[in-house]
Amino acid sequence: MVATEHLQELAEACGDVRELSEGGRIYIYLPRLRLPVGCVPNEVEGLLCIQEHSGYATRLFLSHPIPGRGANWSVHHIVGRAWHSWSWNNVSAQFRPAQMLAEHLRALR
Repeated sequence: MVATEHLQELAEACGDVRELSEGGRIYIYLPRLRLPVGCVPNEVEGLLCIQEHSGYATRLFLSHPIPGRGANWSVHHIVGRAWHSWSWNNVSAQFRPAQMLAEHLRALR
């Protein structure tokens, strides 16, 4: 379970965030995730997995892939829909969720 203050920290930037779970993993749904300058689109839905997923320490999934950013994009079916992610590893599960998110977004700059 994600601490309320950690969800509130993300809600300030991403709107009405909420915790979801599937297959024993915890995710944080980010309805209005602003991407780094130059990304098209500049806002998407996000799904932050705060624990190991498919060989990655933590993982950020987006509602759309970002052309020209990130590498080795793949599609994953989570909570009933398709999500896109790129190869970006070693973002620690020991970070607060907001820190995890910032580290994942750094790869899209």
